[in-house]
Amino acid sequence: MGQGIIKGKGRTGRMVLVIHAACAGLALLIVASLAIVLDRSVTEADRFGLTAERKLVDGELQSEVDAVVQYQAELSFWNKTFAELGQGGLSDAFIKQELTDWLWKDFGFRWMIFADRSGEALVAVKDGQRTEEREGTRALKWAGDLLERADRLYEDNLAADGRSWRLDRPARNSEALEAPVPGIHAADIRMIDGAVSIVVVQAVVPENLRIPALRRDPVFMVTVKPFSPRMVADVEERLGVSRLAFNPVRDVAEGSIHVALGNCTDPSCMVAAWAPRRPGSFVRSETLPSVIVIGLVATLVLAFIALRFGSVVSALEASEAKNRHQASHDRLTGLLNRAGFEEVLSAAVARAPERPFSLLCLDLDRFKAVNDTYGHPAGDFLLKVLAERFEARVTGCGSVSRLGGDEFAVILDQNVTRANVATLAQALIVAAQTPVPYEGQLLQVGCSIGIAFAPDHGTIQREIVPAADRALYLAKKSGRNQARTADEAPIETDADDAATARGGLAA
Repeated sequence: MGQGIIKGKGRTGRMVLVIHAACAGLALLIVASLAIVLDRSVTEADRFGLTAERKLVDGELQSEVDAVVQYQAELSFWNKTFAELGQGGLSDAFIKQELTDWLWKDFGFRWMIFADRSGEALVAVKDGQRTEEREGTRALKWAGDLLERADRLYEDNLAADGRSWRLDRPARNSEALEAPVPGIHAADIRMIDGAVSIVVVQAVVPENLRIPALRRDPVFMVTVKPFSPRMVADVEERLGVSRLAFNPVRDVAEGSIHVALGNCTDPSCMVAAWAPRRPGSFVRSETLPSVIVIGLVATLVLAFIALRFGSVVSALEASEAKNRHQASHDRLTGLLNRAGFEEVLSAAVARAPERPFSLLCLDLDRFKAVNDTYGHPAGDFLLKVLAERFEARVTGCGSVSRLGGDEFAVILDQNVTRANVATLAQALIVAAQTPVPYEGQLLQVGCSIGIAFAPDHGTIQREIVPAADRALYLAKKSGRNQARTADEAPIETDADDAATARGGLAA
């Protein structure tokens, strides 16, 4: 019996050892598994975060370039500028009003140069003051390649038209609602006068794109818009990045990430660099204590792993959802942006004609006057209020998007009878016309709307979008503050009509 007890104790001891070894092995396996998962989570979180930040910063820089191109096009794609140059130069009144008081004072353009294709400056304005032409010619050394590229684009798009010349309107995105600036500009980001700046070069052309024979050789408008500290701070605030700076690629601080500025690839070229947020550090700091606890308290391992791993996945999913939301929504108003609009429009087109829908293109009237009179903060406030009003009226029957500037679009997929859509369009116009209180002032604008119905006016995007666009042009031309349908708009719209509508959008 004693031997049985001894044998029993031996078997029990061995079983205890086996259980201890199994528990120790399980603990080690759990710790090793968690360490691998944690490391992978950190790596993936960092990779995803860095990729998202690069896309956001690169997209924001391109948006800044696009904005400068649009501002410059207000003058280079304008009959008045073309006419003044045809009379031998720019008048002092034109330089003061358009260059000094507008581009320089309002938007901070440092250089504004008008030059021929050989690079000889005809008019040069720096920091709001007219300077000697030879100084402008010397300054153009940093834009020689852009001048050549703009000249080449101008020549590629120029075609004989009887005794004169015509610039062919470039191929455009058939889904875009905005008439594009003629595709004859060249733009880049580069170091100018010790400051990272956006440089844009475009030939000065009339709005109808017809060039008289005696004016075939172009005059180019060259503008330089530096990145001010305020612009950099605004970008940091919008994107949630820190220590954003512009440096040569060889001088980028260790631990920073960067994206290239412009087309330069030399080590001396400038890049936009910033300190990454590295969400993986957050994941590690939040999860590592739990891994240690799990290793010590084996009985709680499975429950604790599920809880903590779930929190990690939730954090990653929340980060991804946030970035997806930022990619498809306008940061100022919270509405869908152009990318989000195109996604909704594609889905609506795919459901037509079984499920008809209507597209409304909205453009605010006299919005530029509000900006010029009360400043851009007032304009931003007005856009937020109108976005809320539009969304309140559309909720339940469609979606509202802000495409940029003062342009909006509405896609209706519920109650899309013509009478209902007309009633809603009128309600949107009234909402836009209702004054908005702002710091003791009343901000008031109007709204023009173009309406197209699917499948009546098309079953694909390249049909339905231009149809609504033409209706919007007609509404602008017919006096604004009204809605027109594609039934009323001619299928062919000449260049003068398009130019007139574009001028209305800019206002």
